[in-house]
Amino acid sequence: MRTLATATRAGVLGVAAGALLFTGVAAQGTAVAAPQGKPAKLTVAKYRDWLKNNDEAAASIKLLKAFDKLPKAKQQKFVTYLQDRKVQKAFDVRNGGYVTRGGTSQTIHNKDVRFVANVKAVNKTDKAGRHITLTFTATERIYDLPVITKKTVLSYTVKGGVKSPKLKSSVTNLNGAFAITPAKKDSLKTNGGNIWATTTWKATPLYKSAGAGSLVKEQRTVVVNVKYTANLVNK
Repeated sequence: MRTLATATRAGVLGVAAGALLFTGVAAQGTAVAAPQGKPAKLTVAKYRDWLKNNDEAAASIKLLKAFDKLPKAKQQKFVTYLQDRKVQKAFDVRNGGYVTRGGTSQTIHNKDVRFVANVKAVNKTDKAGRHITLTFTATERIYDLPVITKKTVLSYTVKGGVKSPKLKSSVTNLNGAFAITPAKKDSLKTNGGNIWATTTWKATPLYKSAGAGSLVKEQRTVVVNVKYTANLVNK
């Protein structure tokens, strides 16, 4: 997983089907330009090659091994889902609960594709106050294999109000048909015991089959006193 420095770091890097493409986060935030024009569509062979060579080495190899165990018909359908713009647009999750507990929920797209929201809550108390960390993970899964995982980590201290809030974000993109990049700066606002933390993600098609223009989503964690809501929604 590529971790983005608090509310600031962005970059893209990728090598797919022998051509440089925007696919993920580049080392040291260096942007790598895509060539003129996009290839027609992502095939099973191209996807396997991409998994072998992209920037998410450990996660990619793990997914490749699982992908290779799928029947050929499911492999083809898997790759079709990757470049289906409707699936990316439908990647929407919502969860809510108490900052002391966290929770998990899911959105079923169809029998093969689902989107999962998980919020892990950690609370520790000392003389400085109560320290809370909410890790919100939004995952797209195809045949129960993780394809895109977007994560935000909101941490803060409560003592007479919210103190020292911080927001970090990261993405593991194993899609191959879309680049996923963050905005240059996250949004973090507080008011008394309330927090609004937002990371903006842009999904850029790498193949003509994935459509034209980027899809933009917001991943939000909102805290109101002891309750939170966590959403990944289209902007």
